[in-house]
Amino acid sequence: MGRPLIRLNTERYAREADLRFALVRVNESSESVALYSGEPDERRNLDGFVEAVLTATRRLSGALARLTWITSGYGWLAIVVPILAAAPGYFSGRLSFGEMMMVVGAFNQVQAALRYFVDNFPKIADWRSAVLRVATFRQAALDLDDVAAESRRIEISPHPSGWLSFEGLSIALSDGSIIIEDGTAEVRPGERVLIVGESGSGKSTLFRAIAGLWPWGSGTIRIPTPESMMFLPQRPYLPLGTLRAAVSYPAAPGTFDEATVKAALERCMLGDFAEALDRNDRWDRTLSLGQQQRVAFARVLLHKPAWVFMDEATSALDDDSQAAMLSLFESELAGASILSIGHRPGLEEFHSRTLHIRKTKEGAVLLARQPSQPQRIIPSWVHWLHRRLIP
Repeated sequence: MGRPLIRLNTERYAREADLRFALVRVNESSESVALYSGEPDERRNLDGFVEAVLTATRRLSGALARLTWITSGYGWLAIVVPILAAAPGYFSGRLSFGEMMMVVGAFNQVQAALRYFVDNFPKIADWRSAVLRVATFRQAALDLDDVAAESRRIEISPHPSGWLSFEGLSIALSDGSIIIEDGTAEVRPGERVLIVGESGSGKSTLFRAIAGLWPWGSGTIRIPTPESMMFLPQRPYLPLGTLRAAVSYPAAPGTFDEATVKAALERCMLGDFAEALDRNDRWDRTLSLGQQQRVAFARVLLHKPAWVFMDEATSALDDDSQAAMLSLFESELAGASILSIGHRPGLEEFHSRTLHIRKTKEGAVLLARQPSQPQRIIPSWVHWLHRRLIP
């Protein structure tokens, strides 16, 4: 009667986890839901998750009730059975009343010792279901490692000269389908290289492969020292806490002095937030995506990495803001190597070389365009002056 409790506890935990995830997801996306007027649909979805939790709880309650009947009946039988067993000896005169009570007491002692499992079976079933969930998760992780070990993997190794190079690189999805069939190129220190291609051609997957987050494929990526690299995704990560912690990330908030942090914010057109450095807030919600991207450039300005990898890192910026951010690499960060992924018009003028990911039937191919002369990044105030002086 108690064995189904293991499965029912596992189901209840799973349904509760689904409900918590759905609530957090709606909370994080509340603005988008409101813009689409999708509240009725979200309420219907959440009601479905709540009903699943209630159904699992009802099944568990029914199983506990049935088990309670068994355990309670076992307790009452334990009182009657020893008396019935010893009664014939008492009535036949072989046992005195005191001896019969001794037999009943001995039986109760043994029964009390063995009753632990009967009284605590619901707790044991709950514990077993939790252990099975953890064991299942661990086994899934081990199976994933086995699959990754059996499949082809991209080799990440340090470059002897501190460059970035792709040697016979092939990038695949986890199911084995090829995204990029062949890629061989190199980026030397000080170069500014732009990678362009159609949407879905594998640009962002290449970005993850360079960071070591995408192991599926073959070939070799030789990278400079990890300490000299910084990655700027399209949506920067802003940790919970103060703005100072968000700007200093991944370093500790007190790594940079007050004047340096404020100067970085001012340089990245975030001077209005200089007085809010120590304010705790949900900065990933308070700041717009464009402001968050400028926070990422402020991080670069503080950490001064030798290699910067950007994946659509200026997609939410206007032309003047983009020019102002990229001009960092002409002044404060002059000499830094840049590998950018993007397809916004005007990006090519900020880079000295372009690599093109072209789709083919076999998979995308990384091709090098003829290098052009590096062009200076024109600061945003020059664009402003040009528009006003020249009609």
